[in-house]
Order: sequence, then C-alpha cells, then structure tokens
Amino acid sequence: MLQKIEERIFRDNDLQAAEILYAIATEAALGVLNLYIRKRELFNKIAPRRNFLPSIFSIHPNTAKVTAQMLADSQLGKRTDHALQTGSRAYFVSDSPANVYARAIIASVGFNRELVPVSHQQKHWEQFDRKERVRTVVLPFPKYVAGMDLLPRTMTPESAILYWRKGKEIILEEVPDFHMRPEWENYHRRKYKKGAKPGAIQHAIFKDILIALKTMVGTNKRKTGHRLPKTACIQK
Repeated sequence: MLQKIEERIFRDNDLQAAEILYAIATEAALGVLNLYIRKRELFNKIAPRRNFLPSIFSIHPNTAKVTAQMLADSQLGKRTDHALQTGSRAYFVSDSPANVYARAIIASVGFNRELVPVSHQQKHWEQFDRKERVRTVVLPFPKYVAGMDLLPRTMTPESAILYWRKGKEIILEEVPDFHMRPEWENYHRRKYKKGAKPGAIQHAIFKDILIALKTMVGTNKRKTGHRLPKTACIQK
C-alpha cells in the first residue's frame, strides 16, 4: 500500500497521496511514542539493540545542512494547538483520573465544536435515502453541544475555566453518576470538613479537574502538589 502511495506522489505529484502518507506516518509515530512511554518493557523487547524513536534521518553530502534545518523545523510544535501543553506531564503522560478527564474534555470540545447542524446532515442523507429507499434519521445532539462553537479553538489560561464549565456539562449529561466510578474510589474515603455533604465528592472531583486543566496550559507552575491556594474561588 505504501509503495503505491509513494508511486502516486513521485510520478503524479499527487497531493492527496502525500496527505495520506503523512497521516499514516504521524499516526504510526504517535503509536510508537505511546509504546515507548507507556509500555517501555514491550518496546525494549521489540528494539533490544537500537532503542530510538522513528524520525527523519539521512546520510548524504548535505547531511549537516539538512539536519540543522530539521532541528529548526522541530520547533514547529510551538505554533500548534498544543503549544501551551509542551512540557506538561499532566497533558502528555499522567493518567491520574483528573488528568484523563481533563484530556477527555479538551478532545470532546475539539471534536464537537464544529458539528454540522442536524438539519444539514439530514439533507445530506436525502440522496442516499432516495436511492436506497430508506429513511435515515439523524438524532439530536446532546444538550452540551449548544454553545460549544463559542469556545476558543485552543485552550489558554484565560479560557481554561470555560473549558471546565463545558466539561462539567458533558460529564453530568453523559455520566451523571461519574463520582461512583472506580477511578474516584479514594475520594469517598477522604475526610471532608463538616462531613461529606451531598455533592462534596463531586465538587472535590470537579475542583481537581479544573486544576488539571489549568496545569495543562501552564497556569499552575508548581511541580508538586498542583493545588490552588486555599483562598481561591472555584466558579460553579
């Protein structure tokens, strides 16, 4: 498959084939990176004698010049949507429940903020329905989709609170009893001031998710105990 794609690129200067090749390469590289970070023992079994991550290497008369340009181009990530997350273990590595939920919120906003309206989707299916003599019904969006297009495309320190509020809507609509899931079990064993009042556990969880979101965009600079000051106000 790759050989045919490469033939289309170099024979026909095929832009679509180039995009497909680039997509395959980036997805494969991401998979290997996750393997390296999260399953290091398995990675070592695959590459016992040459532990390196796939990259663009070359040896030719212009190696030094090309390598220098590659080094400069490796900074392209500073201009991407993830620029603020560079260096954030909470975003890229940590699988603590609060960080996982925070990443899910960011991904959900990214996937759903530009949804095509249901009426447009239904119209798109009309030709197919006439041909196949069926009727396709596009279900309404969840309530939390409303207003999602107003969120900034990229989460920033200023918009982290907006992502958090929308995240609360998503969680409460999709998993209303989320606080009962096993990943939050230790929150039930905490000692809450004046006892665990109704909603105390959910509030504690949402507070930590907010801290995670802020940490991912560099608002919380402390390396340990990423906690907001006791006087901080958590907006509901």
